[in-house]
Amino acid sequence: MPVPAHAASQTRAPRRSPFPASLGVAGATLAVSFSAIFIRLAGSDAATIVWLRMSLAVLLLAPFAARDVRLRRAPRERRDLGLVAAGAVFLAGHFLFWTASLAYTSVAASVLLVSLHPLVVAPLGRRLLGERPGAATYAGMGLAVAGTLITCAGDLRVDARALTGDLLAIAGGLCLAGYLLIGRNLRSSLGAAGYSAAVYAGVAAAAAAVAAAGGTAHLPSLRVAALCLALAAVCTVAGHTVLNWALRHVRAVTVSLAFLGEPPLAALLALAILGAVPPVTTVAGGVLILAGLALALRDPPALPAPLVS
Repeated sequence: MPVPAHAASQTRAPRRSPFPASLGVAGATLAVSFSAIFIRLAGSDAATIVWLRMSLAVLLLAPFAARDVRLRRAPRERRDLGLVAAGAVFLAGHFLFWTASLAYTSVAASVLLVSLHPLVVAPLGRRLLGERPGAATYAGMGLAVAGTLITCAGDLRVDARALTGDLLAIAGGLCLAGYLLIGRNLRSSLGAAGYSAAVYAGVAAAAAAVAAAGGTAHLPSLRVAALCLALAAVCTVAGHTVLNWALRHVRAVTVSLAFLGEPPLAALLALAILGAVPPVTTVAGGVLILAGLALALRDPPALPAPLVS
C-alpha cells in the first residue's frame, strides 16, 4: 500500500549514531558468514539448530531487550506485535525453506535463487516505505547480483526434481525480503534488541514446532549446544541483530545486499578454517559481490522508514 504524504512528513529525523552504519553492516556481514562453518561442524538437523540458536540468542539479548522494555521501545502495540509475529514467520520461513531446498537442487542454484531478494526489496521498499535509493545502490545491486550469478553458474542444472528445490529457494528469498521490509518499518520506533529478541523468540518457537511435528525433537549434544551458542553469539547477535540495528540508519535494500556478501566471505573463512579451496568462479563472483556492497554503502544514510498505513 502506498505511503500517504502525511506519513512521510511525520517521519522524525534519525538520531545520529556514534557508530558508523556502514561499518556495522560490514562487520555484521562478516559475522553472519561464519554460519555455514558452525552449522557444518554441528552436523545436526536444521530445525534443532535453528530453535537452539535462536533461543540462546534471546537469552544473550535479554538484558538489552529489558532495557528497551523499560524505555518503551519494545513491541507493545497490537500493530507492532502483529508485524513482529509476521517477521518471525518470515525469518523462520527463510531458514526452513532454504534449508529444505538443498535436498532437491544444487547448492549453486539454491544460493542464486535465495539471493535474488534485493530485486524484491528495492521496488517494495520504494512502494511501501517511500525509500529512494541512489544510483550507487542500484549500481551496487547490479554488481552483487552479477557476482552471485558468476559464483553459481558452474553448477546449475535443470530437471524436475531441481524445480522443487528452486521454488523452495525462491520462497526462502521472498521470506527474507518480507522480514527485512518489516524490520525497516518497525526499527523507526523500536529498539534493535527488543525487536530482535521478540522476533527470535517467535522463530525459535516455530522451529521447535517443526522439529516436534517432524519427529526430530531431541536434546542436543554438548558439541551441538556449544556450536549453537557460537551461532547465537557471533552470527545472530553480532550478525543479524547488528543488521537489524542498521535498518534504522540505512535502506532495506542495502541490508538485503549485505546478505549477498555471506557466500564469498564464507568461502574465504572455509579456506582459512577448514582448508576448503574455493573454485575460481567463487573468487571472481565474490569480488563483484563485495565491490557491489561497498558501492551501495557509499549512498547517504537513510531516514527512518515512514509508517506503512
